[in-house]
Amino acid sequence: MIFPQPIKTSYGDGAYILRVSHNTTDLMELYAIYQNGNEDLTLYIEPTYGEDEYKLTVSADGIRIACGTESGKFRAITSMRQLLHENGESLPFCEIYDKPQFARRGYMLDISRARIPKVETIKRLIDLLSELKYNEFQLYMENFCYKFPHFPQVNADYDCLTPDDMMELDQYCADRFIDLVPNQNCFGHMAVWLAQKEFEHLGVSDGKTKTGTLNILLPETVEFVEKLFDSVLPYFRSKYVNIGLDEAYGLGKFQLEEICREKGKTTVFMQWLGQVSDIIKRKYGKTVMFWSDMVYEAKESFHLIPRGAVALNWGYDLIETALMDRRCAYLEENNIPFYVCPGDSAWLAFTGRFDLMTFNLRTSAEFGYNHGARGYLLTAWGNGNHVHYPVFNLVPLALGAQYAWNTGIEQNGYEMKHPFTRAAQKYVDEYVFDGKKVSHFLYKLAQTYLLEPERIHCSSETPFSFSLRLNETVVPGFMDLAEQDPFYYENVIDYLNKILSALETADIDEKAKRQMVLDARFYVLAAELDIIRINQAVTGEKIDALVALIDWIAEEHRTLWLADNFENGLEKSISLLQRHRAELLEMK
Repeated sequence: MIFPQPIKTSYGDGAYILRVSHNTTDLMELYAIYQNGNEDLTLYIEPTYGEDEYKLTVSADGIRIACGTESGKFRAITSMRQLLHENGESLPFCEIYDKPQFARRGYMLDISRARIPKVETIKRLIDLLSELKYNEFQLYMENFCYKFPHFPQVNADYDCLTPDDMMELDQYCADRFIDLVPNQNCFGHMAVWLAQKEFEHLGVSDGKTKTGTLNILLPETVEFVEKLFDSVLPYFRSKYVNIGLDEAYGLGKFQLEEICREKGKTTVFMQWLGQVSDIIKRKYGKTVMFWSDMVYEAKESFHLIPRGAVALNWGYDLIETALMDRRCAYLEENNIPFYVCPGDSAWLAFTGRFDLMTFNLRTSAEFGYNHGARGYLLTAWGNGNHVHYPVFNLVPLALGAQYAWNTGIEQNGYEMKHPFTRAAQKYVDEYVFDGKKVSHFLYKLAQTYLLEPERIHCSSETPFSFSLRLNETVVPGFMDLAEQDPFYYENVIDYLNKILSALETADIDEKAKRQMVLDARFYVLAAELDIIRINQAVTGEKIDALVALIDWIAEEHRTLWLADNFENGLEKSISLLQRHRAELLEMK
């Protein structure tokens, strides 16, 4: 099995036994062994082949790779690695012709919401991305997760990623034929910056209501944004930069109300997009990417998008995914280069939302491919206190690699493409966990949300209500827990406890097990707290049990967090646990 599934594969009878033994399946070691050919492998240049395109043939004469570029050779050796992993040094006769359906196959990791991974942690992720044939990687930066040279004061008192780290990661990606694309907001999602005394005057606000949006009419804002990009872009070789611009909730309000009334919101947005694009093109020769949600339906204004700018067409839940087809069509009709950007559905869900994830990844790929999308960018957000652990990102990451490379048969109205999902699970078990069966636990845990009474956009209900105080019952905009039946949450607890019992004796990777157990117990705690909110009563015995559970979660969360991440952000992540502990003791 080659994963992602190639375009064409055929196997014959017989096997070729390697003449040169090497006893490794490490991708970079194999690339070093085979990149110039050897006694076993012959390289051929096929000038008609595009980027990443290759043909891998194994016959009685040996191994032959035909490719047009170095990256094509690397992808072929990546496939060969799987043959070696499964067959040892006796490779089956086969012919594999392959090329990606999306030129850009990206993964975006949120490092801004509490959890900031260490360099070595990110490198391990990059290794996995390269093994799955991704060729783009973005680190989403919304807050002070990075040492900005022009703003050293914002995070002088704690450790996080530095410019030197970024250059190291950039080279690490380049060695694996991955483009590390800088990702920095400059319109919406600026609340953390605007909360600082020295920057608050740059925000769209009436003094009470904070929109988290920059006031783009101020010359000082332009200067600030230039310094922001001057702090980031010199450390990346990529020709692209993601400038954000999504969810700019201050557009049309307060300081921007009058100009938006005169010109229209879309025109004001497009002018800022053009201004930032011009600055970046002039100073760094880079092309901008931007989240296109602010102009999804404004196709009459698409002509204002700067030439070459790449629109990032995102949608994560059922309705947004369904609308993506129409939005892709608008972009295609107006010759706007664009990506489709599904999400892994792990954030604000403790253990993920599996069936929604598979629908989102599959449908986004089909819409994008049918409308000529240039890229496929799988997003892994970290909303909330970022308590979901990376183990829950793994199957989506593998499945996204499949859809970014090969979307499979054309959608026929009922084809769910379950073989792709099963192949992604098998890949995770075989290549990430050395054959240990982890993915079926991940699947069970990621279906827990189906037992909840309500569906919530970009979240599951129990984790969403976790931020409420114990005397609060209203989940803003969605539901009132006072009207719910404890029955649902009791089912959640019973279901999770059965999985936890099975995990206790499971012979699987210890780190993965601990991450799953921790997030499952987070989930159990959240469901128990929802029952208290419904009943507005709790026994002293139950309080003692929940306080003990909170103490265990906090300690285990601290241990697992510090193993792979900077300490900064941990206290924020634990803060809700501490608050709930105090509330429970007060009730007692």
